[in-house]
Amino acid sequence: MEKSSSFIRLLSLLALAIVLFPDSPGRAQGSNPLKKYEGLRGKEREQKLAEGAKKERKVVIYSFTAVDQLKPLLDEFQKRYPFITAEHYRANATGVFNKFATEARAGQTLADVIDISAGETHTLGQMGLIDPYVSPNRDGIPKDFMDDKGFWTAHYHFVVALGFNTGHIKPAEAPKSYEDLLNPKWKGRFSLDPADQDLFGALLHHWGKEKAMSYFRNLAKLEPRMVSGHTQQANLVGAGEIPMAPWLYGYRPLQLKDEGAPVETLLFDPVLSNPAYLLLSKNSPHAHAAALLIDWALAPDGGMKFFAEKFGRTPTRTGLKERFPKLRVDRYLVVKPEIVGPNFKEFTKLYNEIFGIGK
Repeated sequence: MEKSSSFIRLLSLLALAIVLFPDSPGRAQGSNPLKKYEGLRGKEREQKLAEGAKKERKVVIYSFTAVDQLKPLLDEFQKRYPFITAEHYRANATGVFNKFATEARAGQTLADVIDISAGETHTLGQMGLIDPYVSPNRDGIPKDFMDDKGFWTAHYHFVVALGFNTGHIKPAEAPKSYEDLLNPKWKGRFSLDPADQDLFGALLHHWGKEKAMSYFRNLAKLEPRMVSGHTQQANLVGAGEIPMAPWLYGYRPLQLKDEGAPVETLLFDPVLSNPAYLLLSKNSPHAHAAALLIDWALAPDGGMKFFAEKFGRTPTRTGLKERFPKLRVDRYLVVKPEIVGPNFKEFTKLYNEIFGIGK
C-alpha cells in the first residue's frame, strides 16, 4: 500500500474534487437500503442481510491493501458466505480514488466497498460519494478509528515504527525518541518518504505548528535520504543500505526480522497510526453483500482476526491474538480523515518546503 508522489495525490484529492464534482455539496442524497436493518443485531441481522445478498450474488471492493493479502482475505469471506462472489480492484490509494471518482462522474457506481486511507476518505465524504453504515461490529473499536456518523471505520492500521539495521546501529545506541533522532551523529544515516505529509500533519496537529516546524527544520538539517515507499525503505534497512528509517510501517521490519534480517524496531511516543478505512459507496449495487463484508471485516472472529494472525496487520480492536504484539500500545496518534483531508494542501506545502521536495 504505497502512495504515489505528493503532486499526483494532491491533484487527485483537490483538483478532482473541484473540477469533476463542482456541485458536490448539493448532490441529491439517495435512499440507503440498509437503514431498515439498523435495529437488528446478531443472527437475525445476519440472516436478513444474507437474504438480500443471495439475490445480489456478489460484492465489489476497491482496495489499497496489497493484493497478496486482499485476495486471501476475500477468500475467507467467501468461505463464510459461499453464495457471494467477492470481486476486487486493487491500486494504491490515489488509484482507488481516481477510479471510483471518475466512475461516479460518469454516473456509474460499480464498487460497493472502498478500502482507503485518511485523506481520500475525507474527500470522498465531501463529494457525497459514500453512505453512512453503522455496523454493530464497531462496538469494541476505539473511537479514534471511526467517525460518529458511520461514514468510515478502520479495520486495521499501520503502526509507525523506527526500523534500524543492527549491523550499523547497536540497539543500545539507537534513538529512543523523536528528540534523540535530532542528534547530529545521525546526519545522513536515515531515510524518510517524500509522500509522508499525512504523518507530518498528524504530528503538526498534535504538537502545534511552532514546535512541529522547529522540530522538522532541525530534522531536515540532518539530510535524510528521501526514498519512496515504506516497504522499499524497510527492505533497504534490512539489506543494510540504509542504517535506519524512523517512519516505517512496523509490521514490515518485524517480518524481515522473522526472515533472518538484522533488523530491530522501536516505537516513539506518540506512536503514529495510519489506518485503512472501510467505506460504503453511495448507491451501492450490492448493498446487502457490502454490509456483510464490512460487518465480517470488523468482527473479532472475522477479517480482523485473519489479518492479525496471518499477515501481522495490527487490528483496530484490542483483545485479538496478534502476530506482532510489539506494535500494540494503549494509545496511538491516529491519522484521521477530518484532520488530514481539509489540511492536506498546507501539510504538503510545509513538508515539501522543509525537506526540499520537488526542487
